[in-house]
Amino acid sequence: MFKFRNDSVIRFNLLVIFLFTVVGIIIIGKAAIIMFWERDDWNKIKEKNIKHNVPIEAHRGNILADDGGLIVSTLPRYRMLFDFQYINPNNEKDEKEINAKRDSIWAKHLDELCTGLNEILPGTSVNELKERFRMGLTPNKKGRKRGGFQPYRGSISYSQYRKIKELPIINLGKKYSGCYTQEVIERKNILGNTGNSTFGIVRNAEIDGKKVNEVNGLEKKYNEFLMGVPGEGTKAKMRGKYILREEKQPVNGYDIQTTLNTQMLDICHNALERVLREKHLAAGWAILMETKTGDIKAIVNLARNVKGNGRVEYVDTIGNIKYNQTANHALCDLNEPGSIFKTVAMTAMLADKKLTTKDSVIAYPSRVHNFNGHKIHDEMYRDNGTGKYSMSDAMMYSSNISMVQFIRRAYPNNPEEYTNTLQRFGLTENYNITDNEATPYLTLPGTPKWNGYSLNSMSYGYAVGMTAINIVSFYNTIANGGKQMRPRLVKAILDNDNVIKEYPTEVINRQLFPKAVADTITGMLVKVVNGISITVNKNDWRYGKRDGTGKAAYSEMMTIAGKTGTAKAYEGNKKLMSFCGFFPAEAPEYTLIVQMMYDSDIDPRSKEEKATNNYGGGSTSALAFKEIAEKIMTGKFYIPIENAIDKQGLAAPRIKRGNIAEVGYLLAGIGTPDSLLKIEKSDKWGDVRFNKQGIPQISAREIDADRVPDVEGMGAKDATYLMQKCGLNVVIKGYGTVKLQSIPAGRRPIEGDTVRLTLQP
Repeated sequence: MFKFRNDSVIRFNLLVIFLFTVVGIIIIGKAAIIMFWERDDWNKIKEKNIKHNVPIEAHRGNILADDGGLIVSTLPRYRMLFDFQYINPNNEKDEKEINAKRDSIWAKHLDELCTGLNEILPGTSVNELKERFRMGLTPNKKGRKRGGFQPYRGSISYSQYRKIKELPIINLGKKYSGCYTQEVIERKNILGNTGNSTFGIVRNAEIDGKKVNEVNGLEKKYNEFLMGVPGEGTKAKMRGKYILREEKQPVNGYDIQTTLNTQMLDICHNALERVLREKHLAAGWAILMETKTGDIKAIVNLARNVKGNGRVEYVDTIGNIKYNQTANHALCDLNEPGSIFKTVAMTAMLADKKLTTKDSVIAYPSRVHNFNGHKIHDEMYRDNGTGKYSMSDAMMYSSNISMVQFIRRAYPNNPEEYTNTLQRFGLTENYNITDNEATPYLTLPGTPKWNGYSLNSMSYGYAVGMTAINIVSFYNTIANGGKQMRPRLVKAILDNDNVIKEYPTEVINRQLFPKAVADTITGMLVKVVNGISITVNKNDWRYGKRDGTGKAAYSEMMTIAGKTGTAKAYEGNKKLMSFCGFFPAEAPEYTLIVQMMYDSDIDPRSKEEKATNNYGGGSTSALAFKEIAEKIMTGKFYIPIENAIDKQGLAAPRIKRGNIAEVGYLLAGIGTPDSLLKIEKSDKWGDVRFNKQGIPQISAREIDADRVPDVEGMGAKDATYLMQKCGLNVVIKGYGTVKLQSIPAGRRPIEGDTVRLTLQP
């Protein structure tokens, strides 16, 4: 018996060993099959679930203003979508249960959801949202509900996204709400569309059937700094979801600090748009330059666009619209500039010492004269009693006939000397400020385009192709007393606060022409604006009247020096109208060019009105120039408050709505007797008015922090403070007191939203 047990154990052990051996052989065999015969198949499965070298996009750098303030940045945005089709149709029972419960939840909370969305997403009414959701929830003929339904067409901010996720139904998750979001990275200009043509765009586009990253403007010019260095990662599928593992960290792009001033950009934009809209013009652009440094403080390009509903808008864009053929009119348009070029011709003749201010030419009352078969026309003529025009007269009345006589006298047999001087002035230079800047040209002697009329034409702004930046740079040299500065748009490349690369101001020529010449030309330009017409007949209405072509730019605030220009520089019934100059003329701080495009096809005036009162640079661009100059210089003139005190009586000024606590300080500052300061220190906001006795009367009310405040009638400071206090970003347009706020008072504020405040004097 004992022997039997030993034999059984041995046999059992042998059996176990045998089984393990067989299993081992099977495992090794299967491993060998996988390693050698099925290797390619398993590698394919692996590659299907693991993605190597996945690019991780770097955060693009910002575009900053002259003071370091943010202008263009990359912001995450979201699109909200709803899918009312159940995602697992294979389980029919579960699908029916989920749909039944979902329908019950939506029926119960639909009103609550739409009310919440209406408060978060402005411009969508509760009833519109209800109707859209009901359409999405209603099954089609096949019994299926809608998928990919988008109740709100625009994108939403991160703060809006977070609030929406907390709303009824949506807070239950996708299973019952069907709500999901797509992240969209947007390049955002906080100034709206102001300056877009200069800043440029970054967007995905399809060119010749290929998807590319389209970049232009400053975005392209400084792309190597802005774009950063992408990182790399590995994307692996785990439990049905892709997990991105970062292998190489991305390096964010650098910021570029420009010379642009946001307030001056806004002033130029508003003035330009006002005149364009008032005169029904096709397009307009302006460049504002700081005289001493050559820094460009503002570039604005506006083009007329008619929306589908017939509404006319003026936009600063590089979009493909009718009057926007180039990426940036101010830098990329080549035009025959017309009479603003007379300043260049006058400067050349004086700098080359061909003529002096004592020279004069015949003034032709007929306003037309034939030079060797070439008829020259003048728009205006004034009889000064001499029958002659000096250089200054020719500029004041913008006389083409006089300019031709002067240029033919100065360069009778050597036109090359004139064109060489123009080239020396830098008028053919491409400053390469931004992407696609055009290169100006001159018609040169000895070339096929040169003919017997070329010298004549070049004296008053034809037979040349100029950009606005080249013209304004030349005028800036005059304002600088002959010192030529290189135009500058970018100051530095920054990594946070560290300067990576600096672009200092640059003097091209310390004395391009004598200061005496610059001073003489300045006097002529002042006369264009301020000049008085003296006629032989004292009964003539023009006697003693301001009568230069630039009189519309005349300002009581300061002396403006400038020149008008009107040229048929476009095909068809279009022309270019300009005003270029600087201010204040005695000590110039800024140089400015304003140019506008006229198209008679969109001019609503009658044929008779067009014929008798045709637009020119003096009646269009000069108006915008004056407005820009006065608004910019308003903050430059400081009058001590003691000079404003009325020592003869009570000071009872009109006080804007705002913080009442500050009114006492104001009244004390302008000398109101202490006995009248009845306003106690308060955190209240409201109105202060004066009764007939000069006693301040308070009308105060509390501000609800949970509601958008009513800031109409307040100044920018108080209005901005209250709006930012309830979490809103503020964009200010205009100056004075608030006349309009884009988000109505009383609505619940959404943190991170932008409210636009329109101010008027």
